[in-house]
Amino acid sequence: MEIYRGRDVSREARRKGAIKIANGFYLSQEPTPLQLAQIMSREWPDLALDGYSAARRYLEQPLQFPLEFIRGSTLPSSTYFRSRRARPKALGSMDGVNVCSPLQIIETMAHGDAVAFIEAFFAGVHGPSRIEAEQLDFRRLSKHTREVLEKAIVGADSKPERDLTRGLEPHVKVRNNLKIGPYRWDLVLEECKVAIEVDGYAYHNGENRQRFEIDRQKLNDAVQRGYQPLHFTA
Repeated sequence: MEIYRGRDVSREARRKGAIKIANGFYLSQEPTPLQLAQIMSREWPDLALDGYSAARRYLEQPLQFPLEFIRGSTLPSSTYFRSRRARPKALGSMDGVNVCSPLQIIETMAHGDAVAFIEAFFAGVHGPSRIEAEQLDFRRLSKHTREVLEKAIVGADSKPERDLTRGLEPHVKVRNNLKIGPYRWDLVLEECKVAIEVDGYAYHNGENRQRFEIDRQKLNDAVQRGYQPLHFTA
């Protein structure tokens, strides 16, 4: 795809039937959202995807117009994208598309959407430590970001686990994906000595003899350590 950039290219670009993306920025053909994100990452290497666009990229979902960008200086106005002025933190690249810190992109997202993104992107046992590492790039988090992190259930593997955690948290401290001895449990209520597993039908439907034996060993181990094991279906 041919790129036309600069104050003096408009006439030539129009003569060749190029597509106007913004003032002084034309392409020889209509780009897809991903193509435009890749092109702009090369042409403006100090910008990054922001907001919902970055969230979709992090979650490996298709990009959509208008794209959202963040950059320390102004970008031209366009119907294909919008931007805000701020320096991208932890600037990196994903398959040719510049992205910044996941904790920075949620600054422009609605509270509920930001919570859902954080829970999805930082799911799993390493979620809390990954968030701690991301916070090292910030001297201070915005009020909005702090509120999102306080609301998000980080470290759980699935929505049923997050829903159960959210229901229990007003009453007792819950830890997700915590090891008791050699085995990891979905939820642990340490104050009450309760260990919880949340299993779906697909999990049990594919259960084999080895999995069956490991689960029973896990249950017996928890009991021997003074925990009350509970199993819930998703």
